[in-house]
Amino acid sequence: MSAALASTVDPERLLKELRTLWRDLGKDDPNGVLRACAMTLIVVVDEASDAAILGETIASLMHDHPSRAIVIRVRQCPEQVLEARVFAQCWMPFGRRQQICCEQVEFIASASALADVASVVRGLVVPDLPSILYVPSENLWVLPTFGALLPLAEKIIVDSCGLHESGKILDFLSDLPTHVERRADLVWSRLTPWRQAIARIFEDASRARRIQGINSVEIHFSGKEQPAAVWYLGGWFRHVLGGEVAVKMSHKDGPEYASIAHVALSGRDLEATVEITSRNTAETRVNGESLEVTVFPVANDEYALRQELAFSGRDPLFRDVLLLARRMRGSH
Repeated sequence: MSAALASTVDPERLLKELRTLWRDLGKDDPNGVLRACAMTLIVVVDEASDAAILGETIASLMHDHPSRAIVIRVRQCPEQVLEARVFAQCWMPFGRRQQICCEQVEFIASASALADVASVVRGLVVPDLPSILYVPSENLWVLPTFGALLPLAEKIIVDSCGLHESGKILDFLSDLPTHVERRADLVWSRLTPWRQAIARIFEDASRARRIQGINSVEIHFSGKEQPAAVWYLGGWFRHVLGGEVAVKMSHKDGPEYASIAHVALSGRDLEATVEITSRNTAETRVNGESLEVTVFPVANDEYALRQELAFSGRDPLFRDVLLLARRMRGSH
């Protein structure tokens, strides 16, 4: 770290400020505060990102996943910048008189100072608890200094939703250094309601026996280009049904959920579809008859992050789907 930056921001100073913060919080509240922390959540975003929306998302997540949140806002500027501040996120559970608080450290750093930030954050990661790195901003992944952040966490979460040529996320995740064992894309989390709706088709024993007879799957997607969602869903079908099943992908106008508009399965004595009929609403039909109408949850960042933070261990399903999805994309 450069001497100038080291004189203003270092982990010992920030940890001291956190201790002072907790002391002051306890003095100000006659009922005291409960300090909660189950992980370190490191969020790296462009400074231009909407601070209010991100702050609301983090604050909401804290209720179920209390964390030491470390937010790094990257400023695109030629000079080296590194600033930091500490504060608390607090809330009062219904029916309780004691506040629950989580701590947050926020950095503003130039892209060239990310390696310096990494050395500071290393001293702020809570020992013996999971550490997760969430980087939704695509342009940060390609920075020469981005790699300095990867050793800080056991899991990296990205978000390919809305990216141009979002299928390239398959290459990015696959080519990460081997020490980054846990990898996630929030698009995969947003596909959970699709996978659940398809799985419910086969809860009936008579239909379950026909799974092996499925020989064709067609996935319709919204937009002009094939999104990452279509490759993940195609990879999942290959994982479940075997590598020989034909997976076709095509564009379809109309309502969509997580960029997918319609899925059709064909096989011996079975024709099944799941289609988005209106906003967040899907209808499942089997052999021409309506099976169910389901309202999918709003697939925002909070919903997807909540799923990923709840999954702390390795995800062998996503690992296999990522491999199959990348192979499929490479063959097209």
